[in-house]
Amino acid sequence: MFNFSNQIENVKSALIGLVLLLATAIIGLIWISIGLFTLAVRLLGDLWGPLALGGLFLLPIVIYLGIKALPHNREKRRQSLIDEAFSKSTVGSISNLIDSLSATSPVLATVAAIVAGFMATRFPQYLPMFSQIVSSLAEEFKLHKVRRAESKVRKARAEYERSANPTPPDVEPVVKRRRRKNDDPYADM
Repeated sequence: MFNFSNQIENVKSALIGLVLLLATAIIGLIWISIGLFTLAVRLLGDLWGPLALGGLFLLPIVIYLGIKALPHNREKRRQSLIDEAFSKSTVGSISNLIDSLSATSPVLATVAAIVAGFMATRFPQYLPMFSQIVSSLAEEFKLHKVRRAESKVRKARAEYERSANPTPPDVEPVVKRRRRKNDDPYADM
């Protein structure tokens, strides 16, 4: 419910396929259509030449639809439906919850499993939602660790650059600016 990464990946792959399909059709129409039209009209006549050319341009779409209808796509869809049904079940929700938190903290995973067990007995309709919330929190914990590590690297890099290239002082120290009477060449006058 709260994890949209699978839906975003599906939409993204569908959009990429559509864009590639349209790009193929447009490029073919622009660069090849004039020459092929002239050739088709000369070889097949005024009626059949454009029809054959249109069929040729529709060939990538037919190939795409043929590949889409192959059985391996049905198996992927079936497996995704099975995974979705498992994640919505009580056992799947608790399993996803424990898997997501076990990398963060075993104590948190244990507490979440106890709470999920209680929710499964008293409020089973809210268990998938609770599982999604806990999974998103576990992902946020992982991102927080990554951000903290990146911050440490940035600080270490800045400290190294400061120590490797110390900035020269803008003003000489006061002791060097003041001359002693013995060092002054005009003091004898």
